[in-house]
Amino acid sequence: MAIRKRCLPLLMLMFCASRLVAQNDDCEVTINRALEEFNSGHFYTIPSVLSPCLEQFTKEQSQRAYLLLTQAYLLLDDPISARQSYLSLLRANPEFQTDTALHAIDVIYLSKKFTATPIFSWMVKMGSNITMPRVIYDRDVFAEPGVKEDYNLKIGYQAGIGGDYNFTDRIQARMEAVYSLVTYQHQTVNYFEQDSKQLIDRQNWLSIPLTVMYGDNKGKYRPYAYLGYSVEYLVRDKANITLSNNRPVLSSGEAGDDGRREDAREESPTFDFLNRRNRFNQSILVGGGTKIKIGLDFIFIDVRYSMGLKNIASVSGSYTDADANPISNGFVTDQEAAVRFAHVDDLFRLDNVMVSFGFLRPLYKPRELKRARTGSVMKQLKR
Repeated sequence: MAIRKRCLPLLMLMFCASRLVAQNDDCEVTINRALEEFNSGHFYTIPSVLSPCLEQFTKEQSQRAYLLLTQAYLLLDDPISARQSYLSLLRANPEFQTDTALHAIDVIYLSKKFTATPIFSWMVKMGSNITMPRVIYDRDVFAEPGVKEDYNLKIGYQAGIGGDYNFTDRIQARMEAVYSLVTYQHQTVNYFEQDSKQLIDRQNWLSIPLTVMYGDNKGKYRPYAYLGYSVEYLVRDKANITLSNNRPVLSSGEAGDDGRREDAREESPTFDFLNRRNRFNQSILVGGGTKIKIGLDFIFIDVRYSMGLKNIASVSGSYTDADANPISNGFVTDQEAAVRFAHVDDLFRLDNVMVSFGFLRPLYKPRELKRARTGSVMKQLKR
């Protein structure tokens, strides 16, 4: 009994698949019969021959069938039915293009009155980034001579969604919503001669980029480039500091005289640096990539450079929260990063390099043009 229950869905699936194959074979026979009628000049019979299969054709079969109907209606001097058939052809294959070597001139002339170019497209993407702080003004807590500072790159991540508005086949405007984690390391050495400090800052940003793109509109691989502007808002900022205190080894409570030293490390708690930041930022964007056509959709790889325009380190919040109550415990605790761990931020902007992979779906819209593009066809007729 259990075996029967397991086999029943498989048998039903096999039965449905065989019916579908048989149905497609029958529809292929129907198209071939309609083509024979067309070649024999029996144009009036073609709609009735194709009618039983019009709702059952595959997309490829629908394209062939509606192209045949378009040709027949044009020969029967029925422009309304010809236009309706050509629109149905574009719904089956929005990227169908007529060819002077394959199609009659009246079909080519009619095709210039229609387009299926998408007005809108939507996309999703994700990827990684590296952040490069760009120092405007260098600051430190004790202003020690000989202190050396450096910013090191670390990898972050981002994900986003967006939409394109297509002005033409080559020019689009894109608006996105991107959530990103950016991180960097601030390394300081020679504090008090041999001490060092390491800060790792992790920031979460919500950004709204607006870009204007120009790219290729033909072929499987379609390169593009763009310029744009982005408004950004800092959602979260967490940092950790590690102090390395290089000091002489103590012997019996006193510094040893044998020159031995030890490296004592102290890890900070996780600091919330949100009140030390200017949370709104703006950036100029430049980038490019390649779209790879997969059926009617695209996958793409995108490389973007984002140049920050504003200082994100709050001057008033350099040492503590400027809005906190001076006699509260929080006011004292908030100074721990500067007082205990010897850290105050430089004034700096943030630049980013982002590499993203994504999926793009054009929303094709077959439609009749208000202004037909028949000029090139008329020139061919005059030759």
